Amino acid sequence: MAISVVNPSFKDVQWLSDLAKGEGMVVSCYADTSVSSGVRSLWREHLKNEVKRVDETLSGDPAAYTEFHRNIAAIEAVFSSRRIVSAHGMAVFAASQRNLLQAYALTSTMPNRLVIDEEPYLVPLLELLHRQRRYLVVHTDTHRGRLYTAVPGALHLIEEIDEPVPKKQRAAGELWGKQQATIARHREDHVLHYLKELAREVERAWPEEHYDGIVLFGEHAVLEKLRAHLPDQLRSNVAGEAPHAWAGRQVPLVSKVEAIDAEAMREQERRLLDDITRRLLERHHIAIGPQAVIDAIETDQIGYSGCIVMESDRGEVASRCTGCGKLFAQAVDECPSCHTRCERTNLWQAIALNAARQHVMVHFVEPGHGLEKHAGVVALLAREALWMAPPEQVLTASLPEPRA
Repeated sequence: MAISVVNPSFKDVQWLSDLAKGEGMVVSCYADTSVSSGVRSLWREHLKNEVKRVDETLSGDPAAYTEFHRNIAAIEAVFSSRRIVSAHGMAVFAASQRNLLQAYALTSTMPNRLVIDEEPYLVPLLELLHRQRRYLVVHTDTHRGRLYTAVPGALHLIEEIDEPVPKKQRAAGELWGKQQATIARHREDHVLHYLKELAREVERAWPEEHYDGIVLFGEHAVLEKLRAHLPDQLRSNVAGEAPHAWAGRQVPLVSKVEAIDAEAMREQERRLLDDITRRLLERHHIAIGPQAVIDAIETDQIGYSGCIVMESDRGEVASRCTGCGKLFAQAVDECPSCHTRCERTNLWQAIALNAARQHVMVHFVEPGHGLEKHAGVVALLAREALWMAPPEQVLTASLPEPRA
C-alpha cells in the first residue's frame, strides 16, 4: 500500500485507471478530513453510514459482502495512519482481488463519498486536477523579495533576494535641498536596480515549472514598478495582487493566494459561460452533448485553444470497446465498427480521461448555468479548425467567400 502526500497527477489517475482493470469490486472512498474553526470532521460518521447502506444492498450476496468488508478494513487502516494528520482530504482505492490499495493525502478538501463499482471512481480526482492551479508567488518590498511556488493549500520557497538599499534619511544645513535630492536619487537607483533584478528572477523562474499565473504581494506602488520591468507575457499572466507587509520571517500567504485563485476561477467561469452563449447564438465552433464532445476529442477538433466545459458528474453510463477502444455515450453491447464486446464505464470519467490523454483542458462548472439544456457538457472547438460532423450534433461557422 502506498500513500502519496500530495494531490495526484494526471499520470497517477491514468495509472489507477489502467491498474484497476480486472475481476472483483473496487471500493473508492473520498473523505473530507479538514478541520474548520475547531469543528471536527464528520467523515468517520459518513463512512459508517455509507457502509451500512451498502451492507443492505449486498445482504443477498455473501461473497460480495465479504469482499466489500475486506476492502473497508483496508481503507480504515489507511485512515488510522498518522501520515494523514495534515491532509485536508483523502482518496483511497481498494480492490482486494486485484491486490490494489492506493491512497492520496490531498491538500484540498474533498466531499465525503463511498462508491463501489468494477472500476475506481476517479471523477472527483479529475475535477480536482482540472480545477487546481499552480502559481508563481512574488512577495516584495523595496529591497527584499521572496519567490514561492504555490499549490493548493501550500507554498514552497524557491528563492530569496536582498539588495543593500540605503535607508531614507534627511540632510541638514544650508545645502539641505541639494543633498536631500542626491540622497533620494541614490536610494531610488538602488531600488530600481533591485526591482530589475527581481523581474529578471521572475522571468527566469517562470519557465521552470508549469505555472498558471503570477501572484504579487506587497505595496501597490512597489508592485506597479515591478510590473513595468516584467516582459509583456509575464504581465499578462499576473492573476492578482494583494497588500502584504514584509516581515523578517516567512509569513503565511496561503489564504490570500487561495482568495486570489478563487476570484480568478470565478472570472474564468464567467468568461467561459459568456463564450458558450456567444458561440451558440453565432452557431459556430461548439460541440454539444456527450457524443459530439467525445467525437471532437477523438478527431482532435478541440486543440490547445479549445476546452471542454461540463457540469458535475451525473452518474450516467458510457461504453468503451474492448477492441478498438472507441467510446460511446450510451450503453452499447457490441462495437458497430469492429464488432467487439464493449464494457461499461462512467460517462463523465471517460470524457475527462480521454481529454487528459489528448492534453485537452476540462472546466467543471456548477449546475444552473444552462448546460443542462445540452446534456451537461459542451466543447469549445479550436477556432482555426472547423468541425465536420452533422449539424444536429455540432454548430459550425460558415467559410468566408473567396475573394475575386
